[in-house]
Amino acid sequence: MGYQWQFGIIAEYWQIFARGAFTTLEITFFSSIIGLGLGLLVGITRESNNFVVRCTTSLYVESIRATPALVQIIWLYYCFPILFGYQLSAMASLIIALGIHSGAYVSEIVRAGINAVDSGQFMAAKSIGMNHFKALRRIILPQAGQKMIPPLINEFANLMKLTTLGSTIAVYELLQESNNLITTIYRPLEIYTFLAVFFFIITYPWIWLSQRLERRLKMHS
Repeated sequence: MGYQWQFGIIAEYWQIFARGAFTTLEITFFSSIIGLGLGLLVGITRESNNFVVRCTTSLYVESIRATPALVQIIWLYYCFPILFGYQLSAMASLIIALGIHSGAYVSEIVRAGINAVDSGQFMAAKSIGMNHFKALRRIILPQAGQKMIPPLINEFANLMKLTTLGSTIAVYELLQESNNLITTIYRPLEIYTFLAVFFFIITYPWIWLSQRLERRLKMHS
């Protein structure tokens, strides 16, 4: 094959890539905040003694985990305004959808962390007059938090990769900016290769950190 690679175009159009990368990080940041807050709330309430609360939160978690993130994004962007008469921007739709999607997985991480703590500590807390949620806040969650950190970091890395789904509703994150550039300069091999390397560079350190922390916690457990 006589294809002539021209990676110089990456430097030539660096402002376009920088703009897309900034948007990607912005989406990741805000959707992570939503996912973490929602996940903590749902993960804790799934341990509630209230049957209705447990069923409601379980329905949310299982329905989100059983449907693709892409379908959730498209539904929020196109179906939400039909049902509720309010059109979210493409950027807001993507951030909210990814936050809700991430929240379901974060809640499972939180629940697993809580269940990993010896149940005897719950009993000890209740024996000195603490209610369920007070025991969680003061005794269980501080211990469970250490076990949650590695999978939470891994979830953050996965969320960063999911931002590329924003291109389906014309959010100008890195993939969409790159696609627009390709239609202008017709160099897909160089641009998609750069994208693959870029996402590896920004996500692998988080995955590596997650694995290191997990191994260290196992050594000290």
